[in-house]
Amino acid sequence: MMAYQKNTSEFPYFKIKNQPKEKALANFLLRKFRPKLKQRFPQHYLIQPISLKTLNFIKDTAKKYPYFIRFDIKLYYPSINHKTMVEKLPKIYQKITKLILSRNFKKYLKNDIPKFLSRSPYNKGLSIGSKLSWILAGIFLLDLDLEFKNSFLRQNDDYLIFCKNKKEPEKLLKNVISPKLKELNLEINEKKLKSGKFHQDKVNFIGFDFYASYFTISEEKIDGFKRKIIKITYLTKKKPKEAVIKLLNNQILGFGHYYKSSSCKRTYRELDSFVRMRLRRWLLTKKELLPKEGNLILTNEVLKNLGLKSLIEIKERFDTKKRQKIRKSDKNKQKTGQSNLKRLNFKSRFNLDKYEQKLLLNQLEQLTSSLKRVEKRLANLENKLVKQNGSNS
Repeated sequence: MMAYQKNTSEFPYFKIKNQPKEKALANFLLRKFRPKLKQRFPQHYLIQPISLKTLNFIKDTAKKYPYFIRFDIKLYYPSINHKTMVEKLPKIYQKITKLILSRNFKKYLKNDIPKFLSRSPYNKGLSIGSKLSWILAGIFLLDLDLEFKNSFLRQNDDYLIFCKNKKEPEKLLKNVISPKLKELNLEINEKKLKSGKFHQDKVNFIGFDFYASYFTISEEKIDGFKRKIIKITYLTKKKPKEAVIKLLNNQILGFGHYYKSSSCKRTYRELDSFVRMRLRRWLLTKKELLPKEGNLILTNEVLKNLGLKSLIEIKERFDTKKRQKIRKSDKNKQKTGQSNLKRLNFKSRFNLDKYEQKLLLNQLEQLTSSLKRVEKRLANLENKLVKQNGSNS
């Protein structure tokens, strides 16, 4: 894979407070782009969030397109050039929608969007945590999305492009990706640039590891979850028990529901035991629980009664719902199949009756022909006997 030059300025990420006008502008941009974007890229992350459908799309597409290139952009949010952003937005809109800019759109491009961008302390980049930043960052890279003829998936600046043969990833990088990113004043993150073949090379995308038709949780995301749990249950923290459990539940629910569609039962059990261990350790520092009683009193059932959620329960509920949906679909297939079978049975019976009639007719013809032969033989015998009697007399 070809090397990429490092020119990006190392601007840090930054946050700014959301304002109501910015949320209204973000919703306006979504309304303008989404309808046509849905027609062009139905799997785009601005259209639908990551779900089981996205994972199934990867599985199905990997069968037809066995090779891939996976990359993301180095410091994407901090590296976005404000001038390039304002210049590209109307062009991207016209490319996708093939419509003229409305008065409101022109007004936003002239006043509101530059005003929002000017809030950056570095005269460059987008803030994190803002809905308008999320929308602008999504739209800015549509200029690259429009260049791809291959099937692809994208989450913010993370790309997974499906290819037909081994040479195609390098051609895409050389002829499409690198020139377009240079035009946008962006650079590829070389550490996460990877190409290969599905079912031979493990692919890390949107927090999942895809290998041999199975999705698992990446080690990086598991370690990140553990770090958050450790931070919440740090021993020096002086918070009420309910507040700590609530913070833990927020992490469990977010992590659990995001990765529940992967093969993660074993991982969820291990993480559940890790969370309970950390919570027990934190609770035993509280005065209301005596150290003499130890962990024996803080059983799994006790922690559950205190309100602690469980990752494995989220996974099991998801699996049962999935099984129920499969059973319902199977029942519907059986019902439709039964009605079709009735029709088929009626037709087959009708055809069988015709076939039986033909058989009977053939048998009757054979019998009549055999009877005629017997009659001829009997007539010949009678003639012979008559002749013999005449000669004897």
